[in-house]
Amino acid sequence: MKTQFDTLSLSTQALASMVGGTVVRTSSSTHKGLVTDSRIVEKGNIFLPLRGERADGHNFIGAAVANGATCVIAEQVAEETMRAMPAGCAVILVPNTLYALGSMAKWYKETINPRVIAVTGSVGNTTTKQMIHAVVSAGMPALRTEGNYNNEIGLPLTLMQLEKKHVAAVLEAGMSFRWELHRLSLICEPDVTVITNIGTSHIENLGSREGIRDAKLEMLDGMKPGGVVILNGDEPLLTAERDAITARGLTPIYIAKEANDADYLAENIRMTTADSMFDLRNVKTGDVTKDICIPVTGAHNIGNAMAAFLIGRYFGMEEADIRRGLLSFENTGMRQKIFDHDGYTVIEDCYNASPESMGAALRVLASLSDERKGRMCAVLGDMRELGSFAPVLHKRVGSFAADLGVDLLITFGKEAHAIADGAVIGGMPTERIVSFDDLENPGAAADCLRAWLKKGDTVLFKASRAVAMERVIAVLAPEAAPETH
Repeated sequence: MKTQFDTLSLSTQALASMVGGTVVRTSSSTHKGLVTDSRIVEKGNIFLPLRGERADGHNFIGAAVANGATCVIAEQVAEETMRAMPAGCAVILVPNTLYALGSMAKWYKETINPRVIAVTGSVGNTTTKQMIHAVVSAGMPALRTEGNYNNEIGLPLTLMQLEKKHVAAVLEAGMSFRWELHRLSLICEPDVTVITNIGTSHIENLGSREGIRDAKLEMLDGMKPGGVVILNGDEPLLTAERDAITARGLTPIYIAKEANDADYLAENIRMTTADSMFDLRNVKTGDVTKDICIPVTGAHNIGNAMAAFLIGRYFGMEEADIRRGLLSFENTGMRQKIFDHDGYTVIEDCYNASPESMGAALRVLASLSDERKGRMCAVLGDMRELGSFAPVLHKRVGSFAADLGVDLLITFGKEAHAIADGAVIGGMPTERIVSFDDLENPGAAADCLRAWLKKGDTVLFKASRAVAMERVIAVLAPEAAPETH
C-alpha cells in the first residue's frame, strides 16, 4: 500500500527517534518509502517486518535488503543476515514492530494535524463512517478508512494516506480483544469518538457484553482534552457511563430513537424502500430540525445519520451542506444493497453478521415486504466469533424471524441450524424451513429460492463474511454480479 509517508526522506536517527528504537547499524543515507512486504521493496526503502498468523516478516529481511532496502526496523536480525548486509544498510531494533508502525503513523499524523473522528461499536461501524465522511467532506477535504483497514495495521496505514490538504480524517476502529482500541486511540488521538452500540460481536474473546463495552470505551483513552463522545442513548450499558466520561474531561452526547434521558432524539421517523426521513430534537432546548433525509432505508440507519448530522454541526458546517452530504451517502460493498430481480426484491447484506445486525436486517425485510405486499424470505447463515454463546444467539435470531412472520427461512451452514431451531421454537412450521450444511454448494439454496419466489416477494441474504453468502445470489441472479471484498 503506497502512502503519503513514502514521500518523506528520513535519516536513520530520525526514524529511530520516531519509533523509540536503538540504532545497531547506522547509515549516512536518507530513507524513503515504508514497506512491510519484502517482495515489493525498492531501492532506498525502509523495511518493517510484521509478525502474522501465517508468516513472520523477519524471515524475509535478507530478501528485502537484497531488493534494495537501506533501513530495516525489526525486533531482531539474525547474525548471518546482519553480516551479509551492505555497509549502507541501517538497522534499528524495536521491542515490537507493530507498535513501531503505530508510532510512525502517529508522528506523521501530527505533521498534518487533521481533526480526527473515530468510529467504533459492535455493528454498523462502516456505514456510520461512510455517512460521517459524506457529511464532513461536503464542507472540507477529509480522508476516510477504506475497506477493512480498521485494525492495528490498517489504521496506521490509513493515517499515512493523509495529505496536507486534509482538514479531517474519519477513521473506523475495529477490535477483537482488549487493549487493541486503547492502542489505536493513542495513535489517532480523536477529537470526536462515536460508539454506535454494544452488541455481541467478539463475545467469544471478551466474555460478556459488559466486557465488550469496556473494550469499546478504550477508544476514549487517547482523545484530546475537551473532545466529544457521541453514544447510543438507547443502550443502558452506555448511558450508565455519562458521569465517568464527563469526569475524563470529555463531553458525552447521547442520541436515541426512544424517549429517555438522551441529549438528542429522532422523532417522526418515516421510511420508504429508497430512503428514510426523521426530525432531530435537541432535548435540552426543544429545538427541532425537521425532515433530515438519508438515501437508505432501515431504522438502524437513523442513529448513523444523527451522529453524522451532529458532527457536521460540531465542525461548524452550514445545515445545507450537512443535508447535501447526507444525501450523497452511498453504502459500500455488500451492505444492504437492495435491487429487483424477476419481479421480487433482493436485500444483499452479506458483508458480515452479528445477532444485532441480523435483527436490523430482518426489520428491513419486514418493512419492505409490508410496503410491497408480498411474502418474506430470509436466507441466513452462520454468525462467527460467538464462542459458547453461539447456539443461544443463533436461536434468538430464528425466534425473532418467526415473530416477524417470515414466510420462508433458509439457513446456510452448520451453526445456522440453531437459527432454524429458534424459528421452530418461535412457532414457524417446519415445512417453511430449509437448512443446508454444505457451504460449498450455494446452487442448492438458489434452486430452492427459484422454486418458491414469485413477483412481489422480498428475500434477505445475511451471514458472516466467512460464509460468502453472496455466492447464492451469484447463482440466483448472476447478472446482479454481487461485489466481493
